Amino acid sequence: MQERLMSVPFYEDTVVLVGRDIDPFVAMKPIVTNMGLDWKTQLQKLGERFNSVMVEITTTGGDGKQFGLTCLPLRKLPAWLYSISQNDVKPEFRAKIIRYQEECDDVLWDHWTKDSTSRSESPNVAQLIALSRHRVALLRELSRTCDNAIRTAIHEQLALASHQLGLSVPDLTSIGARTPAPADILIEFWSALEILDRKGVPYNHCTPSKGFLYLQLPHLAQLFKKHNIQLKFTRELRQAMKESKQPRYVSNTTQHSVMERISLKCWVFEKPLRREQEVFQAIQKDSVRRNTA
Repeated sequence: MQERLMSVPFYEDTVVLVGRDIDPFVAMKPIVTNMGLDWKTQLQKLGERFNSVMVEITTTGGDGKQFGLTCLPLRKLPAWLYSISQNDVKPEFRAKIIRYQEECDDVLWDHWTKDSTSRSESPNVAQLIALSRHRVALLRELSRTCDNAIRTAIHEQLALASHQLGLSVPDLTSIGARTPAPADILIEFWSALEILDRKGVPYNHCTPSKGFLYLQLPHLAQLFKKHNIQLKFTRELRQAMKESKQPRYVSNTTQHSVMERISLKCWVFEKPLRREQEVFQAIQKDSVRRNTA
């Protein structure tokens, strides 16, 4: 296979684009190091998630020596970029990581498209076939992806490929299923707690007089399973809980549990639901009555 190395400037950095015949790949080590991430750690993650599409491309440097490049298809780059959590990196690199997540794939696609055009005024048959395959791959990736940010990035690439082929661009909402909006997920969550309220199931680890909800997620997960409530604590739900306004999210810290009488990691919210508070107080009064009888 014929390979071409293209150095693509990206702000103060340089990203390496690798053209393998008619397919674009990205050399991952330069991007990882540019973003201030540990290469060994990210190489392991790349192998775990993208093993089926990741390739090792051997090329020849300017000194005549051969060296290997761990590469990812350009169409898969957004999926990896958005797998990097901004909260898990050093503060001084967060702005750069956001920039890479929002702009890098567009810059590389633009460079690849212009490079392809400069080599041929109109795409040949092989290029059209490759572009069609790429478009189908993007559609498949979009159909099984729920993360809204990744879906948007993939759809932008799909639009570019569709325009190049002279085809219409499918509406994003018609492909696959998006992640529910934070408000939707929160409604499901608080509704699940109301179900526990109606059944008289205590779940607040805080004394009602304090005016807080102490929610212990492993405990809640057990209660949901026991009472056939189909709700799991996904990454999207946890993020939505942090954005909750009513009840307002306070913190995620270790608190004293009045239910377990030990310190537990709890999600803290202001103003417990009135019904839950009444149930808790009724249970407490019943317990006192039985102990004094």
